Amino acid sequence: MAMAMYGRMIMESVYKVVTFIAAVVKQFRCSLGGVFWGTFTPGSKPDTGTSIKMALNENEAGQVRVLTLNDGEHSDGTLHCVQKGWFLRFCLGPSLFGRRVVLYVNHPDEGQEFARNTYRQVPWQYSSENSANDTTAAFAQVKLRVSGAFHYYFVYDGRRVFSDCTGPQGSGFFTVNPELRYGDEEILPLDCIQCQTVLAKSLGPFNTWERKLKVAKESGYNMIHFTPIQELGGSNSSYSLSEQLKLNPIFNEGDKIVTIEEIAQLITKMKRDWKMVSICDIVLNHTANESAWLKEHPECTYNLINCPYLRPAYLLDAVLHQLTVEVAEGKWEFSGIPVEVNSEDHLTAIRNALFGDFIPKAKIPELFCVDSGHLVSEFCSQARNRVPPVAGSAPEEGVLAIIPDPLCRRLKATVDMDLALRLYNVYRSDCFDEDTRLRRCSEEFKLCLEKLNKEILDKIQDHLQAAVENSIAGIRYFRVQSDGPRVKQVSLKNPLVPRYFTEPDTVSDIAQRDRLMYTPEACLVMAHNGWVMSDDPLRNFAASDSNVYLRRELIAWGDSVKLRYGNKPEDCPFLWQHMLEYVEQTARTFDGIRLDNCHSTPMVVAEYLLDAARRIRPDLYVAAELFTNSDQKDNIFVNRLGITSLIREAMSAWDSHEEGRLVYRYGGEPVGAFFQPALRPLVPSVAHALFLDLTHDNPSPVDKRSVFDLLPSAALVAMACCATGSNRGYDELVPHHIHVVDETRYYTEWADEPGTPLTVGYHSGIISAKRALNNLHFMLGASGYNQQKLLQTLETLLLVQVFVDQVDADIVAVTRHCPGTHQSVILVAYTAFTHPDPDYRRDYVKPLRVEGTVDEVILEATLKHSTPDRDSNSDLPVIGGPVYCECDALNHAATEAGGTQLDLNVK
Repeated sequence: MAMAMYGRMIMESVYKVVTFIAAVVKQFRCSLGGVFWGTFTPGSKPDTGTSIKMALNENEAGQVRVLTLNDGEHSDGTLHCVQKGWFLRFCLGPSLFGRRVVLYVNHPDEGQEFARNTYRQVPWQYSSENSANDTTAAFAQVKLRVSGAFHYYFVYDGRRVFSDCTGPQGSGFFTVNPELRYGDEEILPLDCIQCQTVLAKSLGPFNTWERKLKVAKESGYNMIHFTPIQELGGSNSSYSLSEQLKLNPIFNEGDKIVTIEEIAQLITKMKRDWKMVSICDIVLNHTANESAWLKEHPECTYNLINCPYLRPAYLLDAVLHQLTVEVAEGKWEFSGIPVEVNSEDHLTAIRNALFGDFIPKAKIPELFCVDSGHLVSEFCSQARNRVPPVAGSAPEEGVLAIIPDPLCRRLKATVDMDLALRLYNVYRSDCFDEDTRLRRCSEEFKLCLEKLNKEILDKIQDHLQAAVENSIAGIRYFRVQSDGPRVKQVSLKNPLVPRYFTEPDTVSDIAQRDRLMYTPEACLVMAHNGWVMSDDPLRNFAASDSNVYLRRELIAWGDSVKLRYGNKPEDCPFLWQHMLEYVEQTARTFDGIRLDNCHSTPMVVAEYLLDAARRIRPDLYVAAELFTNSDQKDNIFVNRLGITSLIREAMSAWDSHEEGRLVYRYGGEPVGAFFQPALRPLVPSVAHALFLDLTHDNPSPVDKRSVFDLLPSAALVAMACCATGSNRGYDELVPHHIHVVDETRYYTEWADEPGTPLTVGYHSGIISAKRALNNLHFMLGASGYNQQKLLQTLETLLLVQVFVDQVDADIVAVTRHCPGTHQSVILVAYTAFTHPDPDYRRDYVKPLRVEGTVDEVILEATLKHSTPDRDSNSDLPVIGGPVYCECDALNHAATEAGGTQLDLNVK
């Protein structure tokens, strides 16, 4: 047995068949790993017939999951996933014994449509007639007929949830997974999904789509994820849409306008003939700056008219933009800020310029402060017209505070004058006439106002300090840090900091922008969208109680403005209707939806629009990207929206150990778990993952890791017991980021025998190996699906148990095991998170021992340099991979009998 040189996955072992069925032990060989599959059981065949027959008998009564209700338990952040056709049985916990519990669910009864706010009472049943009225034997059962997210709650002892201020005594959610169908109405199990992302704009003219999408089909994928197919804005970003109801004109074929119906026909053909389903992004929380409908409906955005609290942040944005303009013109070069900012000294000079010149001139704190002179005069005027206080009066209680001006005008903040008069227009024993008393009272009031102004000034200065430091941090990353993009020259195209607001072209300096804020045209000053690191995703960062824009905490997308829906359709009728038509059109065309930027999408908006999409396509598959850093918050989104799969990425792993942990984390049962009966408790679960080796948002692993890591990482992902996927270009070993904004080239087309770099085929990149890996993943997932349905037979391989073994710092072994037949598939992946040194030699690695016999090598693959002196195809008119690497793959390699030990050492 031998492992080839680092960067190759080659293993040779001797195997013997000892199992009672055609055991298939599978080994994957790659420059960085290996895979084995089969039955590792010494001795005679396992006695699985009895357990399988019992399972089949239980299945006749259907799958039942039991959810126990407890008093005061509200499990909004707990995820309970079930399948269509199952029964969900509610039972009472000890805390509810003896109570008259009434249970409500919004899962529709047979023949009814789902309405989120319509609940039905579920009657209690008893296990036998003798147990009637015995709450310990009571249960309420729901037949799960439709997919989606559903809510339940219960009350007891005659309480009514809508009239009792205490609310329900317990509540929670359950999600019912959709059934995806393709081909001849075959079901595609969720754990069998193999999805490839394509940038719709890189598909080019519609008449070339089929040849380009065939690359995914021939690579073994069964789902295509399209980025938005709608008309894009001026930035050409795939996620900045200028018109949600029009297709991207790049799809047109000369004078022929492509229609959504033609795209739907292709999607149907792929689903029927290629057995490939399709999903497409929907972008709900922003639109391109150039969207024509914004001028007619500025109320759809966060602008300076409907959100005047954003005016201070806009003024600061104007200040920072002015700095960019002047630096680009070379006006600050002699003050230490050159046109090319690339050092810490330059950042220090920028900080000094902002605090010493730009920010003081803008006088931003005046938008929050009071005019003490004006308020003192008003105080004196009103105090003179009041009856003077008398000695011995009890002192008034209360604390005076500044009341911000709702329009954020300069020095227009105020205070509660009635409270001020009660607190400061008081009897003074040291004054012998009224004028002196009023003067002393006014002086005290003025001192109070100055103190309040000082507190506001300190608070605003703290915000401005944070804003400057956040801006400096951004400049440092983009222009100074070695791991950043190292942008060179400062210009309007590459400003020092991104703009937070889009504005009319009629303004050019800070003074004009200051005046613009208070004119009707201020409705065209609209806040950009973005995301806030480590922020609460359930909070609206553009709301009036947020300082995200003022503190410059937003990672802004300067090509798109944030949309302002309100809380219900009546708050912004045009926007809700416009987006409703957009989502319904997408649901009619595709089998599923990917909810872009889900963490920043208002929950009520997503609920409303996904409900509409499910009315059109009841078994709607919904994937979403969530950056909450919290499983509990992830579950809240999944529960409320009925998200089927959350996007997860292997590239988030910083080493092989973490990558192995992710494989184990995202699905499967522990090796050694028992067979489960058809009736069992419903236990909390982890959100189903769509686990990708690379998403389209991130750079190529050729840049971040090594070209030799693509094959073993893809193999690790393929062993995960969940949906998997990749990005177009990964399998072709494209060495650069296929950027959602900057990329203008088209994808290559499929050719069975590619003769030019303009086409791809089985011999391109790692496509042949990826096809075998996708086939392996499908087989493993289909087996697990059969177990979930309890339709297994003696010939079915149920490989749903997962074990991950960290052999050493680079080698990870993953086992998928069948508890019924004791067959296993083992992958040994030799990762390369850094580019290997040609002279590197490994230390001794202990052999990998298995219980039983290795029966078959599923896949043997090699990734190697072919012409290391040649560069990648960066000058081609299409998106191509490197020409210096090639992959050889051998499927189902024959083995000899005998071996149970695998030598992992490099020879």
